[in-house]
Amino acid sequence: MSILIFWFVAYAISILTLVFGVNRLRLSKSAKIDQNLDEITVVIPFRNEAENLGKFLDCVYKQKYQPVQWIFVNDHSTDDYRSEFLKYKDFPIRVISLPEEQRGKKRAIRFGMDHVTTDYCLTMDADVVFGSEYLKSMMVVPKADLVILPVKMTGTKWWHGFFTLEYWFTTLINKGTTGWLRPISCSGANLLINIKAFEEVDDIEEHDHILSGDDIYTLRAFREGKKSIEVVERDELTVSTATPERISETMNQRLRWMTKTGNVGDNLSSGLGVWAVLLHLTYLFLLLVTWFDGVEWLTFLIFLTKSSFDFVLLRLSITKWTNREIIGLILFELLYPFYMLALFASMLFVQVDWKGRQ
Repeated sequence: MSILIFWFVAYAISILTLVFGVNRLRLSKSAKIDQNLDEITVVIPFRNEAENLGKFLDCVYKQKYQPVQWIFVNDHSTDDYRSEFLKYKDFPIRVISLPEEQRGKKRAIRFGMDHVTTDYCLTMDADVVFGSEYLKSMMVVPKADLVILPVKMTGTKWWHGFFTLEYWFTTLINKGTTGWLRPISCSGANLLINIKAFEEVDDIEEHDHILSGDDIYTLRAFREGKKSIEVVERDELTVSTATPERISETMNQRLRWMTKTGNVGDNLSSGLGVWAVLLHLTYLFLLLVTWFDGVEWLTFLIFLTKSSFDFVLLRLSITKWTNREIIGLILFELLYPFYMLALFASMLFVQVDWKGRQ
């Protein structure tokens, strides 16, 4: 009974702390700057993403306003990506290729920045899509050296709901910690960077051997360099990325994220991760013990309690619930502890693959 009380109190405090943290972030008033699009260049690294580039360029075409330039950096692609750009000759689009001696997303972004003449660089991923009001909304952003813009995951299969909700949890944890302390994560799929500040703090020599992780290492460099960082919540500035089609690909993606998060050495992020593992393993233990002891009503009560707390947190971002989200929440409550254990076990035996590279 003492374990049950501990878990209930600890989980309730954790979720409510995040809820209040998100609300603190939303109520905080940052100094605003009218961001002129003449100060922004967009850099998009890509590798073998001809299929995604078509969708991305459609979003470019629909923008009512344009930045100074869209710079696409080819990281040694072997597919027919060139054909995707042929119908956009009248747009401020430039395609450059990473030198033969360089590899990886980090080098591609920096190579793209070498060709930027504006004060700000907006990094995006080639596999995202965004609305027609995206760049118009970029004209008013918080005044900061690094602006973390919103990213969400979408899905089409019934099991995608599990992973889209997991990603929502990750973003809400980041917003909650930002409301109280500071951000612990960001995504290079939607990140506005002050070029001068970036050049002052860039520490790529320390992590150049890790091909991915451009975003989380950039966040660390800006934090340690005492640069200003803001987290933005705005639907019009949200970009969407699709959940991979196969579970194995999705697991590989999450394993890559977990690995780079561990390598970055953020004590706050690591501490929160350990706390989350403790809470979810305790939850799993309580479910199994009560079920096999024949106290099924208590098993159901524990399940319902956690589901209710999680729903309260998720409601901060998800206002319209579809069947996929409902199924995803049920799967999340049942499977997430096993999922965590599978990821940790994979870290010991699986070599992470990124864009066909290890």
